[in-house]
Amino acid sequence: MESVSAESVGVFPSLRFQGELRPSQREVVEIARRKLATGQERLHIVAPPGSGKTVLGLYLWAECIRRPALVLSPNSAIQAQWAARAELFGLEAVGGEAVSTDPEQPGLLTSLTYQSVTLPSRGSAELDQVALEVWQERLIAKGQAESPEEAEVWLADLRRHNSAYYESRLSAYRKQVRDQRAIGGEALATLHASALDTLGRLKQRGVGLIILDECHHLLGHWGRVLADAQQFLDHPMVVGLTATPPDRDGKPLEDVERYDAYFGEVDFEVPLPAVVKDGFLAPYQDLAYFVRPTGDELSFVANADDELHQLVAELCENSEADRTGGLANNAGAAGSRPMVSEPDEPETTILIDDSQSPPVRGRGKAKDGGKGKRSRGDRTVASTEPMPDWTLRVLGELLLPTGPVEDWKKFERRDPQFSMASRLFLLRRRIALPEQVPEPAIDLAPEEVPEMEVLVPVLDRYVRHHLRRSARAEDRQLAERVVARLRMLGVQITETGCQACASPVGRVMAYSRGKTAAVPRILQVEYESRGDALRAIVVADYEKSSAVTAGVDHLLDEEAGGAVAAFKALLNDPLGNRLDPILITGSSVLIDDDMAPRFEQAATAWLRENGYEVELTFGVESGFHVINGRGADWCPRVYVEMITELFQRGLTRCLVGTRGLLGEGWDANKVNVLVDLTTVTTSMTVNQLRGRSIRLDPAEPEKLANNWDVVCIAPEFSKGLDDYRRFIAKHQTIYGVTEDGAIEKGVGHVHAAFTELRPELLESSVQALNDEMLARARQREVMRGLWRIGQPYRNQPIRAIETRSLAGGSGGFPPFSGSSEPWNARSLALAIGQAILMACADLKLVRELPPIQTGERAGGYVRVFLDTADDEASQVFTEALHDALGPLHRPRYVIPRYVDRVTAARLARWLPKFIGRWFERRDRETAMLHAVPRLFAKNAETVAVYQRRWNEFVSPGEAIYALRGAGETLARDAVRNRRTPSSEIHEKEVFL
Repeated sequence: MESVSAESVGVFPSLRFQGELRPSQREVVEIARRKLATGQERLHIVAPPGSGKTVLGLYLWAECIRRPALVLSPNSAIQAQWAARAELFGLEAVGGEAVSTDPEQPGLLTSLTYQSVTLPSRGSAELDQVALEVWQERLIAKGQAESPEEAEVWLADLRRHNSAYYESRLSAYRKQVRDQRAIGGEALATLHASALDTLGRLKQRGVGLIILDECHHLLGHWGRVLADAQQFLDHPMVVGLTATPPDRDGKPLEDVERYDAYFGEVDFEVPLPAVVKDGFLAPYQDLAYFVRPTGDELSFVANADDELHQLVAELCENSEADRTGGLANNAGAAGSRPMVSEPDEPETTILIDDSQSPPVRGRGKAKDGGKGKRSRGDRTVASTEPMPDWTLRVLGELLLPTGPVEDWKKFERRDPQFSMASRLFLLRRRIALPEQVPEPAIDLAPEEVPEMEVLVPVLDRYVRHHLRRSARAEDRQLAERVVARLRMLGVQITETGCQACASPVGRVMAYSRGKTAAVPRILQVEYESRGDALRAIVVADYEKSSAVTAGVDHLLDEEAGGAVAAFKALLNDPLGNRLDPILITGSSVLIDDDMAPRFEQAATAWLRENGYEVELTFGVESGFHVINGRGADWCPRVYVEMITELFQRGLTRCLVGTRGLLGEGWDANKVNVLVDLTTVTTSMTVNQLRGRSIRLDPAEPEKLANNWDVVCIAPEFSKGLDDYRRFIAKHQTIYGVTEDGAIEKGVGHVHAAFTELRPELLESSVQALNDEMLARARQREVMRGLWRIGQPYRNQPIRAIETRSLAGGSGGFPPFSGSSEPWNARSLALAIGQAILMACADLKLVRELPPIQTGERAGGYVRVFLDTADDEASQVFTEALHDALGPLHRPRYVIPRYVDRVTAARLARWLPKFIGRWFERRDRETAMLHAVPRLFAKNAETVAVYQRRWNEFVSPGEAIYALRGAGETLARDAVRNRRTPSSEIHEKEVFL
């Protein structure tokens, strides 16, 4: 494509990049050229930290768009980086001030901060008057004044007696007024004169391109100003660059819509695995360390759980549905499905480090839905209609809040969350569902679904549409008790629904002292592996908590879960003397007391070399020193830069800090271990934090970073997996390498047992999982090799199925003559996959026959996918395989799978294997009943095709219609006798 003509913008010099673009950069350039050729003037690129966004933006400016450009960045460090990188484009031949970082002297490329063009006015008489009027209206609305005149007197008195508070509040109301005007399209009118002057000079310079770095910051004031400035600057082209899309939660709809209109859809997202595989970012592995709450924390969580179960028991008291299993409520209707009794599960013991809290047995599962005994002190008030009976009636009559609907499909579509939870609630209580209500189509048994996911939607609806509407005062009081109890567990029932809220129980799990105690254990293993080359950062949400949540102040003090607590944990461990940790936040610098002389010497020298006039002071505390500096130069920007350099040199091997300071913009390429203690889950912040450890280190070409999450769990309690769910949310958009060499998106790349609903294996294997993670931390060379850096790869994700325990127990040979090897999970998955793929080919559902690949993962998991398949074929295959391997959900057709059991005669034990086989007896038996995938279950002809391929690759046997008659009975008996697949099936996105 030809570049934009010089005639349209004046003479633009010939600039050429004095280097070679990376593969991902070349892809973006091709997209940009195609868009420019069609007259489009927006480009929106998402690329991870360290992937070369700066060079990419400069290349688009210099060789594609070729117009005077303005680059805006969130801070001065990034601003300077753009100016420095511009030297790679031969600007010395241009002469003059081609690149400028001075807002008063724009150049061919002007690099500024967002603040320089968006600085709001500090106030004016007109703005102050409007702000005061808003304040007065607020006082009247709150009942603190009855008229504007009274409010004016009140404010004048406040100004006289507390001027500092008055100015602080007036500033807040000024901002509110400015924001309202900016949202309404008057953003430029809110700017300071200096910002307006800068925009005027840029307009005069003829800026034809704006490059917005880290553009996820533009969901607020900056975005409002730049959207309005677009017309003022005569509609320049816009290139938005960011490492991650913005967090939209809680943002005004107007700002979100403006952002989307300004940038348009993402044109290209550079996947992090591609940049690592190309060798431009360091490989990494994500690891997790699990802890239990301490004893007193565990008691608090258990008590909250007990109180919830007591309340649920009260709500369910005198239930006719509980007594009859729902049959009386269903009036014995034909087709109502009595629940199949299942054996009680054994008491569960959670295994954990000996040094942690002891296991708690048999609590919190509430498999009876809360039918346990209540304490004597809890007053009983029977509701007019117990919750199980009310739920059964609502489902039986298909009652929505607005009235009944005609059929289940409409009911489920209108309220899918309650539709699922209400059925699970009844099934967990062994209550049969009404005839017209289908059983939920999920891979888990009702008892295995997390308790709060079942109870909360049912309690919410029961409170809002039954108890609160009751004529009985006791019912309405009961509703308020439910609301208060759920608020303790992080759920707020409002007038219109329920929503998450701050939870004392959740806070105890998030900031458990057990998590802080895990930091030295993790870093001990890392130090044993890396020695003095270790460079670790430990990141927390805050230095100390500014407010301790009421109700848990006896458990969590102001340091709990913060950076100071982690720092002290290291100081109190023998490892601290080897790591010499330093705590660094926006307000504090703390160092190990025995490193004070070395720190003073190195820090004084650095300050002198860099021209700063600072006199260091050392405040002595127990075990550490508090560092301060006398002199105007001492500020966070200076001491962060100084301590980062000392960390790089190895004066300290561990920095402890907050995500605000060690997040976006902070750079230390020697970081090789990250321990994440934060609770943040937004993809923007999580990716920024992970980006700190994956910079290339020229001094360590074989670098591999270990990124640790510390997760507190107590799975036996209803809120005991809160921290685990935060862990899942953190990894929702993160890719990582797995032990079979795939690059997988989501929490499953940390371990196959980690799934979105619940952590499989955790209830009996926490210690084994922790040991496995610590062992993997030492295997850097092996894990780096799994990334296959520099080798060819496919730059698109592949759909894959992952499951475990497919074979249905040990033993069992394929039921074909001559089979010599028993089934295992991998060979069985491959055989079923082959039957599906060949049936697809017979029915011309796929155009070609790509090879089926299988891989084995830790914990007995098997991954199955189509290699080299297009998206359509991959989707068809994956969905069909999910149906065939997964639990039965009222399938249209089922098909049996037989196996041969081999019994060897006594003589065969003493004979060579090839002779002994002649003395074996084979008995054929039914191993499992599988669903015929929906893809093939549409009619008898397609079922016959699938059956033929099943008989060829898997087992003899005929497909049977299973929605009525003998087939329905066969399916029900197979479920009762556990002869159907029961493992969860996980669909994954992987790179290979």
